[in-house]
Amino acid sequence: MPDIALWNKCDNKCVMCTNMGSFALQDSSQYRLKCQIEKLERYLKGLGKVYLKNADDSGYVNLTGGEPTLHPEFFQLLAYFRRRMPGTPITLLSNGRRFADRKFAARFVAAARPPFSVAIALHGPTARVHDAVAGVRGAFGQTVKGLENLLELGRGLHLEIRIILHKKNITQFPATLEFLLKKFPRTGNYSVTAIHYEIEGMSETNHRSVGLKFSVSSKKVNEALPLIKRFADFRLYHFPLCQVRAELRPFCRITLPLEDRIYPAACLRCAVKKKCLGLMLEYYKKFGSSELKPLKK
Repeated sequence: MPDIALWNKCDNKCVMCTNMGSFALQDSSQYRLKCQIEKLERYLKGLGKVYLKNADDSGYVNLTGGEPTLHPEFFQLLAYFRRRMPGTPITLLSNGRRFADRKFAARFVAAARPPFSVAIALHGPTARVHDAVAGVRGAFGQTVKGLENLLELGRGLHLEIRIILHKKNITQFPATLEFLLKKFPRTGNYSVTAIHYEIEGMSETNHRSVGLKFSVSSKKVNEALPLIKRFADFRLYHFPLCQVRAELRPFCRITLPLEDRIYPAACLRCAVKKKCLGLMLEYYKKFGSSELKPLKK
């Protein structure tokens, strides 16, 4: 199933957003309930290419944005998608701020019938770090409160906390994990995913301020192994296996389609190529492949 852009507006201004600034300037009428229903019905009937990302994947659907929870018909859309795809796992990608409203969070939990996940981005362990990335003062407090409400109310809801790593927050990665362990010590109630940022949209525009090589990000991730082991469910996205220590390789997942990845010459001599994503294509264009080291097993 595809990635579905539910809404094109957002209340954050994240420096590494994969959308271009022009995305929010589009006519929002094309994202209203009627248009979303028409698009999905065409997709389900196989009537041409309706969605751009992951349209050929099956078994799940991602509701993205912008910020989906800002959609004026958000709950009607949730009800529609669940009714039309009753057994399909749905993941909502959100900044979590609207869930700081306990009534909104409770209504969401009631509507998000399993199998349903919500993935919320946390950019750092403090308001200073998080808000500098989100581009909005007060975002950290609302996001953390939203996480609290979902963890308290969301029985049956899978909560994923995403930490997107780039130059502005990589030094704070261990502190972010320590914050989560202290704030939400029952780690069996949620999962954590650390993601090396993608070079797309605003993250490419802001390359000077967010650009980060694996030689830097993987060093911090490797150092954080004792903290990572304390989480019940931890995952790494977009990291080549040769860039992380052996104990962390089982945490790595391939989540990007083949057309967004590349296996440079070094990968051809690697014994674990089939289990590795190689390099993100845009990363390869920016930084090359000199960091890669073929593994023997």
